[in-house]
Amino acid sequence: MIQKFIKLRYILSIFTSFIIFYLIFSLGWGPKINTSIHSTILFGLIITLIILNGTYLLKKHLEKRYKSIFFLSFIVLVCSFIFCIINYLIQKNNELMEISLLVSLTIYILIIITYLIRNIYLKIHNHNPVIIFITSFILLSLIGTFLLLLPNCTVKKISFIDALFTSTSAVCVTGLSVLDISKDFTYLGQWIILILIEIGGLGILTITSCLSYFFRDGFSFREGNYISNFLNTKKKNNVLSLAAQVVFFTLIIESIGAILIFLSIRKQHVSDNPLFFAIFHSISAFCNGGFSILNQGLYSIAVRYHYVLQIIIASLIILGGIGFNSSFNLFTYIWLTMKKFFYKTFKNQHIKNPAHILTLNTKIVILSTIFLIIFGTIFYFAFEFNHSLLEHESYTGKLISSFFSSVTSRTAGFQVINMHRCTTITILITILLMWIGASPGSTGGGIKTSTFVLALMNIISLSTGKTRLEIQKNEISYECIQCSFAIIIFSFITTYLSILIILFLDPKKNLLYIIFEVVSAFSTVGLSLGITPSLSYGSKLVLIILMLLGRIGCLNIMFGFFKKNKIISHDYYRYPNGYILIN
Repeated sequence: MIQKFIKLRYILSIFTSFIIFYLIFSLGWGPKINTSIHSTILFGLIITLIILNGTYLLKKHLEKRYKSIFFLSFIVLVCSFIFCIINYLIQKNNELMEISLLVSLTIYILIIITYLIRNIYLKIHNHNPVIIFITSFILLSLIGTFLLLLPNCTVKKISFIDALFTSTSAVCVTGLSVLDISKDFTYLGQWIILILIEIGGLGILTITSCLSYFFRDGFSFREGNYISNFLNTKKKNNVLSLAAQVVFFTLIIESIGAILIFLSIRKQHVSDNPLFFAIFHSISAFCNGGFSILNQGLYSIAVRYHYVLQIIIASLIILGGIGFNSSFNLFTYIWLTMKKFFYKTFKNQHIKNPAHILTLNTKIVILSTIFLIIFGTIFYFAFEFNHSLLEHESYTGKLISSFFSSVTSRTAGFQVINMHRCTTITILITILLMWIGASPGSTGGGIKTSTFVLALMNIISLSTGKTRLEIQKNEISYECIQCSFAIIIFSFITTYLSILIILFLDPKKNLLYIIFEVVSAFSTVGLSLGITPSLSYGSKLVLIILMLLGRIGCLNIMFGFFKKNKIISHDYYRYPNGYILIN
């Protein structure tokens, strides 16, 4: 009985591997076959999978973790089967049937791969979860490179380094590109880039943890430690439900954004496929990706003066850039405030909210984000009024474009103004905004707003003679201050060395332009002054490494490679104080 059970597992594994290779071959470089024949083959694969998964579920003494994954897979496959039968009886639309079958098979493969990834990182004996986090982004970039090299993904053959650059930029939600997404990639290639942006923005292991929530087979303390590191939270309990909340929150916001974008462009000929345009730009905006399927991005003449679209995309960028923890905390505060107001107004009841609903971290993130947006908007409006903003005739258009540029400069990478017409001081301020970046726990990059605020507040505290950093009656831990300055120093050293290397490899390039591209790559922003496509292979490789470093995070890299697994306590001894001349 056990042998039959094991044989069935092997048969299912082999058949699943065959499906993966068939999909890659048929979509990637296989010859174009008749749609009805292809749909029939896919339908046969679905039926076979249903039989195998159903037989697997009927086995007695099946472990709970296996039962949950195969039950979820069985439900997905059966739903696709029923849809195809209904489609065949009503309208016999082979194209719609093919799409539904491909989607269901893709979801099935994602479930299986996700579960395998979960088992892999649970069985790894390395107790440092950061290594797994780093490895996941590198592997995802390489997988994306392989997929983008498929002949059916590009209009013409592209080099390995260009495919790697595009894949890494998508996974790291940067937006820098050495190719024209609208011209060099086919519809399939654009979908692959979009999927890489989504997975890279959330993190493959966040999605893994979300699906693990539905397996409901429990998780170990080590797994809780892994997931809490991925989600940038101190909590070890209920982290699977938090991962599910992050994924569903992302999908809900992106869906609302796609609907709003579609409604705003439905009467204008912006794209041949307005629905795909809306989905692509909603995901790219919320994940702070900066990719666009328009020839010149959002600077294209079709949307350059579409101010409603700019406001929608800017709102998505802000929501994605303030971080999931801060978003949940802020929405909880808004909900409780509205509830309190409702009960007081309509029921004459006074509800006492819990103390300190808004955390100190949320306050710092929200206030710093608002300040940076206002500062950037005023600056762009004042210094670019007679330069890059001249093409916007109305004051409203100039103000909205300034607001959009302020928002996107910190993390997203979309541009609605001609960067080549910007003044030197504007470029320098843009570099500063890119360097600061988004907030911690978000899809954006940079050193993060809280890091910048802590460093700035610590300087002010030291200048007033205080030995402790206190913000709103909270004493900031010495560890946080150390980390903030470590991140800043790490960013300076990394960008400086990268600038030197690119200057050596491409000595004819403008220094200011190189600095701009380096900071944009390290902060995963994606704004460009146009020199990236013309850089040498060595310089492109430097930018690829910078994008990975920026997305993974400076501290994660340092902890991953230098932090020892064994925690040594230093509380039981103290060395004598050593004084070093500073100033």
